[in-house]
Amino acid sequence: MEISTRRVGAPRTRLSEFSSWFKGNDNHPSYANRWSVQFTTPQILRPGTYLPTNRYDLGEYTNKNLLNFYADNVQLPSKQVTTGSITTVGSTYNYATSSTFSQISMDFIVPRSQKTRMLFERWISIMSSDANQHTDYYDNYVCPNIYIFKWERGGGPEFEIPDSFRAILESLGINEDDVTKFKDDQLVGIYDIRNAFPYNIGSSQLTNAQASLQTLNVSFYYERYRFYGASNFDDSGYPRSFAGSESVTANVAFE
Repeated sequence: MEISTRRVGAPRTRLSEFSSWFKGNDNHPSYANRWSVQFTTPQILRPGTYLPTNRYDLGEYTNKNLLNFYADNVQLPSKQVTTGSITTVGSTYNYATSSTFSQISMDFIVPRSQKTRMLFERWISIMSSDANQHTDYYDNYVCPNIYIFKWERGGGPEFEIPDSFRAILESLGINEDDVTKFKDDQLVGIYDIRNAFPYNIGSSQLTNAQASLQTLNVSFYYERYRFYGASNFDDSGYPRSFAGSESVTANVAFE
């Protein structure tokens, strides 16, 4: 049988077409090292009933930066479809029954203050104390949202030239339009992890061998997650700004 490329619409792979196609901003391969993370604070870590101060509030300036700046690795969630099977006549076929998610984990570089470890130790000790064997109410100890922001280099707005630098350009007789403009990172996706709590604080090894950074692995369970992309690609209906009482790092709209 003769195969007609016109009939089946077989695509061709030409190097010149591929080269011009992937150089576009939207089609360029994504980098794994452009991301940030932010936690909203569970009720048990807010100042009030459980704690007298905001030392363990995950939205407090120092704590927020420790969890974001020192987040070294994150294992993004996977999604699986559970299936059943049926046989009528001929081959058996599968059909979807539900969907499930994997747990997520994060590696943090530990600061000299050990504050990152303190945050998760206090979270777990208040959530489920080994002193009285009591466990708090679910709604009190879950983190309503963990936001993982995916960025890409060079696709955002151009950096503004500061007035002090603009004055230097004028004194040198350089036209501002001739100066190379650099662009900020572009927000391309958000993972919204909902109602999460830590279930495992990994072990850390101390050694007398060559000095190395101390890291901490924390694993989380959660109810569900949502992934949102830019509005020109995604039709998910993601709100134009984040809802809730706490602001987030990237309280911006996708463009």
